[in-house]
Amino acid sequence: MCVYTNLVETRQKEGWKRSMEQWQNKKFRVFFILTLAAGIGLAAEGIVFSYSIWKICRYLILVMALFQIAWIDQRSKRIPNKILKILLAVRVMILLPEWLAVPELGMAILISSVFGALIGGGIFLLAHFISKGGVGMGDVKLFAVIGFYVGNGSIMAAAFLSVMAGAVYSITMLLFKKIKLKEEIPFAPFIFVGTILTMALGM
Repeated sequence: MCVYTNLVETRQKEGWKRSMEQWQNKKFRVFFILTLAAGIGLAAEGIVFSYSIWKICRYLILVMALFQIAWIDQRSKRIPNKILKILLAVRVMILLPEWLAVPELGMAILISSVFGALIGGGIFLLAHFISKGGVGMGDVKLFAVIGFYVGNGSIMAAAFLSVMAGAVYSITMLLFKKIKLKEEIPFAPFIFVGTILTMALGM
């Protein structure tokens, strides 16, 4: 028991240390402040357009998780499965109160979420095979989770805007010779931007 407690305390200290190191990074602070502003804006928009509290909550949870995923991906070019699993579990837990809040739309919300996951994951799985691994499986799983959150009505827009954001960045960097033609760039930051734009525009 004592060994387990010490292990938990050690992990907590390591997690706190990593958080402090991140916060000391100027880019992280700017990125976090912009994400916070986007979250506040989305919450205000949700209130104005009379979104249910649970819809606003799942949007904000998704935004904050995507912030962390985008930050990790742009630094280490990986998308942690642990965060995706937590996101998936949280969405499942939110489904019940969301259903109870609007019983007449409960089944529609569930179906939309499931199809959103299938469409989001399916599109990027196809892209994974077409690009011969150029689109990573992490991106495939991430878009399946995003589809589960935003539903089948918004996932196509999120995919389109994410690809457009990535294309604009890549073309700009190529023109200024900041990256090479075949250089691999992390895609999660553009998924982050595309998803936020989708939610903000009500697409």
